[in-house]
This record gives sequence, structure tokens and C-alpha cells, in this order.
Amino acid sequence: MPNTEKEKTHFTKPTCASFRNLLKELKQPVIIGIAGDSGSGKTTYTNRIEKLIGSDLVKTIAMDGYHKEDRDERSISGILPLDPNANHLDLLAHHLNQLKEGKVAYIPIYNHNTGQFDAPVALEPTPIVIIEGLHALYPELLSFLDFRIYVDPEYAIKWDWKYERDVNQRGHSSEALEKEMLKRAAAYKHWLEFQEINADIVIKLYYSQIADLAHPQYTRKSPAGCLKVELIVEPSESPLPSLPLPFNLGAILSNNHCPFLLSAVPSIFWGRKVMCIQMDGMFPQETIANLEEQIINFTGIALDEGISRVEQKCIGSSELSQLLVIWRFLEQVNYKNQL
Repeated sequence: MPNTEKEKTHFTKPTCASFRNLLKELKQPVIIGIAGDSGSGKTTYTNRIEKLIGSDLVKTIAMDGYHKEDRDERSISGILPLDPNANHLDLLAHHLNQLKEGKVAYIPIYNHNTGQFDAPVALEPTPIVIIEGLHALYPELLSFLDFRIYVDPEYAIKWDWKYERDVNQRGHSSEALEKEMLKRAAAYKHWLEFQEINADIVIKLYYSQIADLAHPQYTRKSPAGCLKVELIVEPSESPLPSLPLPFNLGAILSNNHCPFLLSAVPSIFWGRKVMCIQMDGMFPQETIANLEEQIINFTGIALDEGISRVEQKCIGSSELSQLLVIWRFLEQVNYKNQL
């Protein structure tokens, strides 16, 4: 926790007001690109950014609307949406340019329930615009992006999440999904994976490995879906004030404490100096709630709007990763304001 009066003033209400005013007074919207394969968890990070910054300041463009073919047409042609030539990236670039100029853009909409395209929707520029999709970090879009995120789950996670979404939620057949996933594997390597080179943050997701650290036997049971998260972060040129991470060190010595791993290692990634931050297991609920509150105090939205009331004693590492991603984005906004 902060231990000086100076540290305590980092998240005062005047700072909150100035941040929201800063966003509203920007001459151009701040555009975030979030790229990754289908079912990789992009929307999870998109929703978290919107929730903690404020839905009145954030709008999202789903890039599925820029596919050239609907579901029936793809079933005939056999062309995967992962192929950049199967998407109207030139139209998206035009729309991003319109938004940067303060103009309304008419965004195409893909309906996942019907597999067809709905009528375009008018989008007025907001202080923050998120584009989310397979090719969000493609070269022809980079000049419009102020912050770039790439989400990369391991194959087992990608399969489980896509099965849950496409089969259990959207009603697609499991046989068709299996064929699609096998076909997509090489396409992903060919057309999508390289985008991590262009990212300010790469988010790599694995199933938890925390039990492997026990000696000799793990005495807890991690909940289903518990993840190990690796953030590869390019440091900001304009860092914000400190973001304290509170831990009860005394409680860590008890046998019933949440099992977790947290490390930060300076590294080189594709020729760039980065911090490689790894987190695994479950973090104390009070730690996550404290970080949420600090960020919400900084962004200035109402606490009840931003904080998810969670009853669990321990919170998964993915929650912590979302907060760190948002903080790094806020640093980017601060840097953009100084240019």
C-alpha cells in the first residue's frame, strides 16, 4: 500500500477529471488494435478496457463485418476468413481514416446467429475506438493505430474456447468445427502469427502450470480454466505514477493462501527491449480489487460501474493481466497527449 502522502495523491479525483477531460479534448480518437485468432480471447480484453475506462468513451469495431463472404458463401468457396484477401481491409482503413478526421463511418456488421451481413451501422468517433479481429495489426492498418495488442493462446485453450463458443453457444456442429480447426492451423501460422511483431503487448495464454512448482505434491485444486499468462510488454516512453500491488506477506506463509506465481524479466523480443511478465495461479481477491479501484479512480468512472463484485477468495491470473494491459494503455494515452 502507499506509505507517503505524495504516493496517495496519484489517484485523486482531480487526476480522474483531468484524464477524462484529456480524452474528450483529444483532436483525434485513440485507436486500439486487438488482433488474434478466432476464439483467442480478444473480446475479453476489449470488454475489460470498456468497463474500466467507461462505455461512454469507448466504441468497438468488430472486423468480422469486413469479411467478403458470408457463412454460406464460405462453405461453397472454401476460403477461410484468415486469408487477408478474403477481407475488405482497404474499406476498414478508409473507415479508420474517417474516424481520425472526426467523421461518421458506416460500419458493416456480420451476424453470427444468421451467418449473414446486417445493415451497416453509423459510428461517430469517440475518444477511444477499438478494432478487434483477425487482421487488426496488419501493415495497412498500423498507421491508424495508437496502441496494439496481440492475443495468442496455446492450441488446447483455443480449441476449448472455440468449441464452447461455436458449438455450445452458436449451435455449430462439432464435426464441422474440428475440420475447420485442422484447416486453420497452417493458415494461422501463415497469415496471423507474424502480427505479434507489431504489438505493444503480446498476451500469451497457457493452462496453469502452478501445480508443477509444488514439492513434492500440490495440496490445492485450481479451478477449471485457470491460466498462466505471459505478457510481453514494450515499456512506455511516458510512464504514469506508481501502481502499488498490495500483498499480505504474512498470509502468504499460511497453508491456505491463494497459490500464485508472478515474475518480471527484462528481455529482447523481435529485436526490441521488453518486459516479460509471467503470472500463474490465483491471486487474493483483495489484491485484484485494490488494483481495480486504483485504475477506476484514475479513469474517473463510478466504482459501481467498473468493479465486478466477486465473492471468490482467489481470482485468476487473467484478471490481473487485464488490469496491467489497461494500465499500459493509459500510459500510451498519456504519452500521446505529450506529443
